[in-house]
Amino acid sequence: MKKIYLLFILAGILTLFSVNVFAQWTKTILPNPPGGHGALPGRVISLEADGSDIYAGTLGGNLYLSQDNGSSWVYIDSGLTTSDINVILKNSNNLYIGTYGSGVFVSNDNGKSWKNSGSSLSNNNVYTLAILDSNLFAGTWGGGIFISSDNASTWKQVNNGLNNLNIRSLGIKGTRLYAGTWGDGVYLSDDYGASWTQSNSGINKLFIYTIVTDGPNVYLGNDEGVYSTSNNGFSWNLMNNGLTNTYIRALVVLHPNLIVGTSGDGVFVSLNSGSLWTPTDTGLTDGYIYSLAISGSKLFAGSLNGEIWTRSLSEVITDVKDHSQNMIANNYSLYQNYPNPFNPTTNISYQLLKSGFVSIKIYNAIGKEIETLVNENQDAGSHTLKFNGENLSSGVYFYQLRAGDFTSIKKMILLK
Repeated sequence: MKKIYLLFILAGILTLFSVNVFAQWTKTILPNPPGGHGALPGRVISLEADGSDIYAGTLGGNLYLSQDNGSSWVYIDSGLTTSDINVILKNSNNLYIGTYGSGVFVSNDNGKSWKNSGSSLSNNNVYTLAILDSNLFAGTWGGGIFISSDNASTWKQVNNGLNNLNIRSLGIKGTRLYAGTWGDGVYLSDDYGASWTQSNSGINKLFIYTIVTDGPNVYLGNDEGVYSTSNNGFSWNLMNNGLTNTYIRALVVLHPNLIVGTSGDGVFVSLNSGSLWTPTDTGLTDGYIYSLAISGSKLFAGSLNGEIWTRSLSEVITDVKDHSQNMIANNYSLYQNYPNPFNPTTNISYQLLKSGFVSIKIYNAIGKEIETLVNENQDAGSHTLKFNGENLSSGVYFYQLRAGDFTSIKKMILLK
């Protein structure tokens, strides 16, 4: 009998060990480049996934490829003469990299050989790349935005309307091009860059690190956190509930989930389009994350000193769900609805310090009660509900939370 008990105890220990040790982030360190090929791996500032192939670029000009979903890495640089590899973009059979100092390189054999973008790209400090239809766009530091329609052989500047030529990020939604500048916020173009319009309503800090799109939503990251728009950039809403670090350096979408890398506090995940953020840092010992990529069932994060962190996406989502279910609010809070303006639905999130009776009501602009959304006892913690204004006319409305002695009211705008 003692042997049986010991076997049960051992099985339990092994189970706990597997949950607490293996269900976490794991680290791979990129190999040193060959002699004469630049600095040590350095900060991993760009990642790109293409099936089981993962590409990693570093501050210092080193480019790596993994063909086994991140298990091992090899150095690839034949024909490259560059410093920082700021962006990597794979499209069909073409692999593009944007560099600081050497422009754009193109490879059609997975990085075995490279061709430079040519002299018509008059600014070689490239921070970002994007493809819209058959056109390749390059955002540069000091030269604005360039377009190429012949696979990066020739380039044309498209800066009409841009007041800031320091471009850090580009994003595509449908046929609309979004450009994030360093100090002047966001610009939009609906004509392939022929003209640009500034779009900063709601944004406070105008230094934009990253822009991504997901269906009707566009998200950007800056030093305030994550902003979103669901009305094509007409207005932006700050989505920071749960973020303990707002210095966003990387942002990826796995609909409907958002994942961000921060400068100092690791990786955060939102399971509800940014309404609430939860850290996912089990085993992640370096909090400085500069790049993110999703490949199959894995999430990759680039950090300092050639470090690439990997974790199963299913583990990440499970970890976040468990954390969210166990999280108890440390105060009462009513957050700004998202999206706002909205048509016709929006999400309202709030936190409760204690369990008790909760009331949430909607009022019109003159203070008349329109609808009661909540009128019941609720548990402490975080809550999110959806409000549908389908039967209401466009205009300004207010939503009020009452819980114990706490009362808060916020404004929202319905635009039809």
